[in-house]
Amino acid sequence: MIKFTPFIVLWFVFLAGRIGLGCLHVGAYSNVSCFENERRGLLEFKKDLVDKSNRLASWTGEDCCSWEGVECNRSTGHVVKLDLHNNAVFDLDRLIFGDKQNYSSIYGETCLGGQISPSLVNLQHLHYLDLSSNYFAGIRVPTFIGSLKNLRYLNLSNAGFDGTIPPQLGNLSALEYLDLGEKSGGFSDEISGYQLSTKSLCANSFNSTIPLWLFNLTSLVHLDLSFNSFFGPVVPHSLQHWTLLSYLDLTGNQFNTSLLDPLFTLNNLVHLDLSDNQIQGPLPFSLGNLTSLSVLHMGDNSFEGPIPSAIGQLRELTELNLNGNGFNGTIPSSLWRLSELKSLDLSGNPLSGELRDIHFAKLAQLKELRLSSPLLALNVSSSWVPPFQLHTIEMRSIKIGPKFPLWLQTQQRVENLDMSNASISDTIPDWFERVYIYILHLQNNSLQGIIPHPDINMTLDILQILHLSDNHFNGSIPDSLCSLQMLVVLDLSNNQLSGRIPSCIGKLKTLGELHLANNSLHGHIPISLGHLNDLQSLHLNRNNFTGTVPFSLRHLKNLRYLDLGNNELEGIIPAWIGDELSSLSFLVLESNNFHGDISMNLCKLSSLRVLNLEDNNLTGHIPRCFNNFTAMTLTELDPTVTSYIEELSLFVKGEMLNYTSTNGRYVIFMGLSGNKLSGEIPVELMSLVGLQGLDLSRNHLSGRIPENIGNLSQLESLDLSKNDLSGPIPQSLSNLDSLGWLNLSFNKLTGPIPSGRHLQTLDDPTIYMGNSGLCGEPLDKSCPDGKSNAGESDGDHEDGKESYFYWFYAGLAPGFAVGLLGFFSVLCFKKSWRYAYFGFLENLLNKVWVEIALLKRKFV
Repeated sequence: MIKFTPFIVLWFVFLAGRIGLGCLHVGAYSNVSCFENERRGLLEFKKDLVDKSNRLASWTGEDCCSWEGVECNRSTGHVVKLDLHNNAVFDLDRLIFGDKQNYSSIYGETCLGGQISPSLVNLQHLHYLDLSSNYFAGIRVPTFIGSLKNLRYLNLSNAGFDGTIPPQLGNLSALEYLDLGEKSGGFSDEISGYQLSTKSLCANSFNSTIPLWLFNLTSLVHLDLSFNSFFGPVVPHSLQHWTLLSYLDLTGNQFNTSLLDPLFTLNNLVHLDLSDNQIQGPLPFSLGNLTSLSVLHMGDNSFEGPIPSAIGQLRELTELNLNGNGFNGTIPSSLWRLSELKSLDLSGNPLSGELRDIHFAKLAQLKELRLSSPLLALNVSSSWVPPFQLHTIEMRSIKIGPKFPLWLQTQQRVENLDMSNASISDTIPDWFERVYIYILHLQNNSLQGIIPHPDINMTLDILQILHLSDNHFNGSIPDSLCSLQMLVVLDLSNNQLSGRIPSCIGKLKTLGELHLANNSLHGHIPISLGHLNDLQSLHLNRNNFTGTVPFSLRHLKNLRYLDLGNNELEGIIPAWIGDELSSLSFLVLESNNFHGDISMNLCKLSSLRVLNLEDNNLTGHIPRCFNNFTAMTLTELDPTVTSYIEELSLFVKGEMLNYTSTNGRYVIFMGLSGNKLSGEIPVELMSLVGLQGLDLSRNHLSGRIPENIGNLSQLESLDLSKNDLSGPIPQSLSNLDSLGWLNLSFNKLTGPIPSGRHLQTLDDPTIYMGNSGLCGEPLDKSCPDGKSNAGESDGDHEDGKESYFYWFYAGLAPGFAVGLLGFFSVLCFKKSWRYAYFGFLENLLNKVWVEIALLKRKFV
């Protein structure tokens, strides 16, 4: 039998009491619900919102603490958190590369919009408010938010607000985090009274210097001003107040030459990003003061001179990015002693020297290495075992060859390998298959032999991008490539490959780019390519393909770039290209055997920027509906137009020019030369004011050159040669100030050659040869009847008018004097005229005096 001592009894009583209190506490918490005035405030707020995706469906019932995005204090029941940010992931790649209009619409459905009701002021205990990544259609940030005195976190970024930031936000003295990113507006200097520990203002368009009130925020720890339009000095002297600042991001602004030394006194900085600005000059040695720095990004500026040796003092540095500047000379030895480095990017600088094993000896933590300069060479021993395990190796344009570097075998999982233009003249070794790679760039080398059959069961099944272009590979395309089920980009162009395209290529469902141009491939284009639903870029040009364009390609709804030029394809140009491939921006079918009329259905390709149908057997008229190519009316390029790396070769300006998106050269071009087209040049083409190149040469076009050809203000190359054009050359042609190439030869043009303005610089007589009716410079044939060039005759006409008025006014005074002298001479010698004249004057004076007398009497 258990004996209950007084101590045990007391212990059970104590436990019972604790358990009872605990139960009471749980019961009390379970009954906590939001206050009625706060619930009504939230419902009023919801009523003014536009909620297309019904995200706030749970906002019903009495307990607002259980509503989506609402959080209450567990003790008091007051609403303390309202988080309505848009959870939908914004996929920029999908927006740019996919169906832009459809995706924008889908994403927009998930955004809250409408108005923000003042009823939010009922939530006076609110600590946290997040309305980011919605779309409030350009309304201003509400001033009443400044009355939510307990706010510590405010995020209105990417929400479509406009106007200036209201000064009332300066009342939020408890605010610790403010994010107004992607807001187009300006700041009020009155927002300076609160102690911010974290501030993000990224991706705005303020277009000003940094607001002065920011420098009064002495508690700043985290400051993000990235992707705005701030300009002027990088930092004024008042930044000395930012003594606690550890994170500073000024990426993507317009800061230029500035005093960096004051910035380098902020000893607590751990993260500093000045990338993508306009900062010039040498990098100061005072950079070495930032001994706490872990991340330093200064890429894409205009720094010059050597990398300072003081950079070796940044012993805590884990990321160093100086890419895209003008740093030159050798890499300082102190940099190679930064043993904590995980990411090193010195690419895009004209650095020089030889890199040996010893340079990398202390970089055991390194994961990313990016170097590119034709003045750099990697010279390591064949037995070298690096101390690091890299997942990114980008060593473009560095002398690495002639053999494949054996040390790559030691790297267990390389995600990105780029050794393009690296002077490697070797075969791809067997051991290469054992390197895990997602992205492989080996283009612009002298690699030879056959493309290896990859052992898919080992490592290459993860390959997503394969660039082997501009090498010396021969043989056929191996069927085993069809097993690379994650492949997005396959580029085998500019090699010596032969045979047929494997039909199994159609199994690569994720393929977005297929480049097989400039090889010796033959046979029919496989029907299976129509299964590549994600394909956006198809380059099969400069091969020996025969047959017709497969009907199955109509399924490629996302195709933006189709180049089948320089093959032996035949038949008519399919009408379904215009009906089905509505996303096409580039259509190149030049140098084939296509015949028949140009289908009017092509006019539906409103996004078309390049149409090249040259050197076929096309007949009929140029469709007047070509003015529906609205992309050719743009004088500024939409940055979202370009998909992948575009490559385009066009014979313009008398030579073959290469246009790519990577070297910043874009083109809007129409080429119909070398066919059998007839009829007049449609005047509707003159509305395509974005055209940079127009080639209609070597056809049977007749009639006159359109008078308003001068509307094509962007035109750099115009070739109308070898047609049957007649009549005068329009004077408006002289308005084309961008024109650098002109060919009107071998037509039936007549009359004087226009001159004036830019056209006078095109003084090669071969431009006009073969037109017996033309005259004037630069031809040796003078115009008859004293006529000069059309432009000069207009000038002469103007000069003639000026001369006429000059002599008119010059003769006016003498003529008046002579006439007056003659009149008085008559009066002197003819008595009757003299009496009549003076009698007339006497009568006139009498009438004047009478009128004056009457007026005087009237007013006196």
